[in-house]
Amino acid sequence: MSVGQLTSAAKWAALTLAMLAHAACAVEWLPAVVELSDGSSVRGRVHITDDKIIIHNEAQERRYSIRTAEMAKLENAIEEQSMEPKWLFRESGLDDKVYTGEHFPVRHYLTRVTFHDGRQLTGHIIAKTLYVESDGTKRRFILRRKDEGKVGETLEDLLYVCSIVFTAEGAGARGTIEGTLLLPPGEKLQKVLAINREKLFSIVADANPLSGKFRVPDCTEGVYDLVVITDRAVYVYSSREQDAGCRRLDADAVAEVQSWVGKLRDFFHTQRIVYAAGNEKRLFALIRKERHGGTTLQGAELIRRCDVWAMHKPREEWQIEKRFYVYRLVSGTPTLKRRAIVISPALGGFRISAQVDTIEPEIKLGPNREKPIPPAAPDERKPPRASPEEPDSGN
Repeated sequence: MSVGQLTSAAKWAALTLAMLAHAACAVEWLPAVVELSDGSSVRGRVHITDDKIIIHNEAQERRYSIRTAEMAKLENAIEEQSMEPKWLFRESGLDDKVYTGEHFPVRHYLTRVTFHDGRQLTGHIIAKTLYVESDGTKRRFILRRKDEGKVGETLEDLLYVCSIVFTAEGAGARGTIEGTLLLPPGEKLQKVLAINREKLFSIVADANPLSGKFRVPDCTEGVYDLVVITDRAVYVYSSREQDAGCRRLDADAVAEVQSWVGKLRDFFHTQRIVYAAGNEKRLFALIRKERHGGTTLQGAELIRRCDVWAMHKPREEWQIEKRFYVYRLVSGTPTLKRRAIVISPALGGFRISAQVDTIEPEIKLGPNREKPIPPAAPDERKPPRASPEEPDSGN
C-alpha cells in the first residue's frame, strides 16, 4: 500500500471515529425508574433508540410519533396471553402439520403513554430497543406488542417492562387544533390534513363540509401546517418559509429539484412540483402526479394524485424523507380541469405545546395574489428561463 493510500485510510478512520463520537454524544439518556414483571425495579437512566416511540391506535387508524422527552410515563398492560401448542410441518413442501406435544408462551401488550400534562394515549407500540443504565451496568430490553417464548418456558419466564417513569420534568403535551374555514360561496370542503413538520406525520381532521368547522385531535407537541382540499382548490402553506435560511422556491430553484424528481420511475407519467418551501436541510414540496390511460382500471382515462413530500439533500442528490397523501382523483375525462393551488399563509405554523394545547383559528380562504412558484430573479447574464410548470394555468 502506498503512502498516499495509508494517509487516505487514516483520514477515513479518523472521520469514522469522529462520527461515532458525535453519535455517542447525541444519544439522549433520561433519568427514570423501570419496573419489571418479576417485581424488581431499576433506578438510573434510560435511552430508547431514535429517542422516540411510535404508537399505533387501530381504532383511530393512526400512528403517533412521540419523543422520549415528551413522556412522563410509559406502561405496558397484558392484552392477552396463552400457552400455544408447538406444530411442525410433517414434510418439507407440504402444508400438513404435526403437533409435537410441546407448548410455548405468547403474550400481547397494550401500551399507554402519559404525557407531562397528564393526558394519555393508548395503542400498540412499534418495536423499539430500551437501554437501562444503573450503577455502571447496562441492560437491554425490547418494547413491543407481542412476545413469544421458547418451548419449555412458562408465561412467568417472559420478562417484560411493566412501566418506565421518567423522573425529570418535561414539556410533553397533547392538544387540539379546531376552528372554522370560511370558503368562497359555492365551494365545497372535502378534506383537511394537518402535517407535523418536525416529526413528519400527518393527521386527517374531522371536518364538516357544510359548516366548514374542523377538528384535529390528539396532536402531540410540534408545529403543524394545514392543507385544505375543496372541489376547486388546494389551499396550502408551509411555515418552513418563515425559518431562518429558508424561502419559497422560485422557478429556478424548483427547476433544479424538478430535474431530480423527473428521473424517478413511478406509476404516474408526470410528477410536477407545484409549490415548495424550505432549504436543502428540509424542503416541503407539493407534488401533482398524473397518469393518462394505460391501466387495468376500467374507464380511467385520467388518474391524478397530489402529495406533500418532505425532502432533504444530504449530498449531491435529493432524498424523500416522507410522503403525505393529499388527494386522488380518477376520471373518464382525460382533460379534466385541475384544482387551483392557492398559497394561504394563515394555514401554517400552529404550535402545540404544554403552554398552548388548544388552538381555535378562523381562516378565510379564497383566491389571492400569492404565487405558488415565484418567477426567478432576473439575471442579465443569461436568457430568461421558462417556468417549470406546464403551459395551462390550472393546477
